[in-house]
Amino acid sequence: MVALTDAGRDLFDRAFTDHMHNERTLLDALTPEEAAHLEALLTTWLSRVEPPRQ
Repeated sequence: MVALTDAGRDLFDRAFTDHMHNERTLLDALTPEEAAHLEALLTTWLSRVEPPRQ
């Protein structure tokens, strides 16, 4: 079994929080229409690169 140490969990939490803040900053630069278009494009792209769930 592999597990994170307390320090590893803290590091992951900080990195994830930073990532989410950065993502919000990038998305806030888009208009609602642009964000909807981006979501549609990413959904289409994801459906083509990920195998279907069973």
